[in-house]
Amino acid sequence: MPGDDSVVGDDPLADGMALSLRLRRDFTVTDADGLLTAARRIYRQLNPDASAAEAAGMVTGAADALFVILENAGLLGDLADTRLLGHAADGLAVGGWRAQIVINEPAPLAPDPRSDCLRGDEVFALPSQDDPKSAADPDP
Repeated sequence: MPGDDSVVGDDPLADGMALSLRLRRDFTVTDADGLLTAARRIYRQLNPDASAAEAAGMVTGAADALFVILENAGLLGDLADTRLLGHAADGLAVGGWRAQIVINEPAPLAPDPRSDCLRGDEVFALPSQDDPKSAADPDP
């Protein structure tokens, strides 16, 4: 709004307030075979009882590979949940989470977030569901 000089996200905290995080990170695959191999190896590290065949069956494509790598990095999954649960005593109750992988995003983010500040479009808007190049997999 013109004349509104408030800072987005500068809302005061209040008990019972629901906070939602929409996280977007864009990646480019530079070695598909290497990435799939690494993701299957990581899957077995995260699931020590899994066989190579099970890892190959569970990590079959782009979304599977990225979810496994993000879980291993602590950005999604049990490790992230465990770390966040440590803040319960500070007044933060952890809720559920969902994630979606979008394939061939038509306007990928630049590595430097400052370069996106003048884009003018909604960086969290998803490509049209009618776009055959987009795909979502909320279940790793």
